Amino acid sequence: MDVLKYIMLVFFFLSSISMTVFVLLHSGRGGGMSSLFGGASVGGAAGTQIVQKNLDRITIASAVIFVVSTLVLIFIYK
Repeated sequence: MDVLKYIMLVFFFLSSISMTVFVLLHSGRGGGMSSLFGGASVGGAAGTQIVQKNLDRITIASAVIFVVSTLVLIFIYK
């Protein structure tokens, strides 16, 4: 049971850090940090949209991992 506890704690901390970083990379009303990765070439709007879509997917995946690891940790420590 201790091994599961440590694995879930690692998932919990890694997903919380990654979720924080990826949320901060999202663009607000302006270009945001995400335009740095795909907005400099010809047809930059299409590149920025692809980066935004991938950034959304990664953020959602890290949020799901965060929620699942939180629920597992709640049941382990109960």
